[in-house]
Amino acid sequence: MVAPDPENLKRLAEVAVEARGHVQTGESFLSTSFSIAAELASGKRVAIETELGLLDVVQGLDGVPSYDELRSSAVETEILDVVVFICSFDDLRRMKRAAGRPRDSVDLEDLDAADQ
Repeated sequence: MVAPDPENLKRLAEVAVEARGHVQTGESFLSTSFSIAAELASGKRVAIETELGLLDVVQGLDGVPSYDELRSSAVETEILDVVVFICSFDDLRRMKRAAGRPRDSVDLEDLDAADQ
């Protein structure tokens, strides 16, 4: 989940391109920061394949709270001298339950096991 303001989406797209990122949408192959930012601005879930792995930007899905809601209960931490906010376990569990995919069920079991 990312802040949905246009400048932030532009920055994210630029970082994705630096990591040799692209988005496959049907027949289209998006690989410029402009095209990736435009796809992000659609408000849909966007899967960006990069040389570092998949960057799954979750937006506009049922059961996913808004960025502001998630940010209000997020945990602040520092990774490689960069401050990042990570959604709370409660919010993560709620989103996993809403998605309901087999992978999410496994993730929920792992989260429960980690809490014990």
